[in-house]
Amino acid sequence: MTTIAELVSHAGGLLHKHDLVAQGATDRQLTVAVRSRSVSRPRRGWYSTWPRHDPRFVAVAVGGRLTGAAALHQLGAWSWRRPPITVSVPATASRLRRRRGVRVVWDPVELGARGTTWSVDPRDALARAVVESRSLEDAVILVDWARRVGIVTDDDDAAEVLGRRRADAAGLVAWSDGGAESILESAAGTRLRRAGHHVERQVPVGGTGKILDMLVDGIVGFETDGREHHENRFDQDRAKDADIALDGRVPFRAGTTMVRDRWARTSAAIDALVTTAGGARPESRVGNSGLPRVLGPRGRRAWRLAVPRRCKGQELPTGGGG
Repeated sequence: MTTIAELVSHAGGLLHKHDLVAQGATDRQLTVAVRSRSVSRPRRGWYSTWPRHDPRFVAVAVGGRLTGAAALHQLGAWSWRRPPITVSVPATASRLRRRRGVRVVWDPVELGARGTTWSVDPRDALARAVVESRSLEDAVILVDWARRVGIVTDDDDAAEVLGRRRADAAGLVAWSDGGAESILESAAGTRLRRAGHHVERQVPVGGTGKILDMLVDGIVGFETDGREHHENRFDQDRAKDADIALDGRVPFRAGTTMVRDRWARTSAAIDALVTTAGGARPESRVGNSGLPRVLGPRGRRAWRLAVPRRCKGQELPTGGGG
């Protein structure tokens, strides 16, 4: 006989009493399952096999669904740190069970038609997450990940989603890059662009069939190596470095610690390689003029982007004549 816990687990870890009864569960069986702790009730009518500290369990217990970075984290979003729990509830919600350290936000009722029983739709979560990120870099990391996994598709689709809460956030499309394949690539690319470097991603290495993570200023072939992906590839990586050099570029590799914790030194090394190879010196770079300008914090926003001015109509000549 299938147990209550098995039914709930098969549904993903959360199931309402109505669905359990429809599958033959009785009140007595539900009571026994709760008392035996094979399932828990985050809220009246809901049964779960998740641990009580699981963000999904917490969100349902509060009376809503995960949103923002907390929801994306459950889907595997790239992040340097575990995001705080943010719970979305409809604007008409009541009888909420507040928890210390858990933020509750009120969203339009129509958002409830999208998503799952424990999370808002990933696109809605992304729109909130980017404007609430602690830095531009963190926001770009989320957008790069969303492009990578297909939550947003082309630039127009991404701009529509990102600009749902704040118009300036649509400018993240220019800062992000669907070619980033890891948090290291995403973060490094953003930092290099902010420093005025020109960055190309996923560049072919001659006729070898190999692909370069990033090409910096057309000179440095920059590879980011996460230990979990490269610890058994030492010889292959060294051979790739040779191919990069034979293709006329300067190979350079940086691991997790070099990107996450020692970026100042890593950046200085890239500057030195560019300069040594005849590229522009740091003080003479013109920057990335095509990227939306990064502004300082305002209110609850830790970062903002300048929104390009739109011409309201055709400009007419001001000079006299005929």
